[in-house]
Amino acid sequence: MKEQCKQAIYSYVDLETQLNAAATGEHIKYVHLVLQLLRDEYKVQLANGNTTFTVPTIIHDTIMSERPW
Repeated sequence: MKEQCKQAIYSYVDLETQLNAAATGEHIKYVHLVLQLLRDEYKVQLANGNTTFTVPTIIHDTIMSERPW
């Protein structure tokens, strides 16, 4: 499940974009939003005993509506 969450994060913000945000601050608010929402959701799903990580529609829609590109 952890790997599925990681891949979900990469589907919204690839590693290069994450590294650029860390180094230069470019799109840092968006990167932080993606990381925070998906990591928090991962913790909820893990606590609920889920074995497969899925991105709820509301989180997907929020991430997509804030996408700067």
